[in-house]
Amino acid sequence: MVVFPNAKINLGLNIESKREDGYHNIRSCFYPVTFSDVLEIVPSEELSFSAVGLEINGNPEDNLVLKAYNLLS
Repeated sequence: MVVFPNAKINLGLNIESKREDGYHNIRSCFYPVTFSDVLEIVPSEELSFSAVGLEINGNPEDNLVLKAYNLLS
């Protein structure tokens, strides 16, 4: 499955509070643009995750795609 998540420009961001799960409650204003990412999901016997393009800093286990996979599995 290939999907194209919409891109957006964040015009304003206000962090309202920090939640117990480590995330933040935010208030924001987005402007949609015509760019998009490409997200491909392929059935497999084992988990494999890769990202191409701009480097994503941080620990791969903190990636929201992998967190969603782990919750659903």
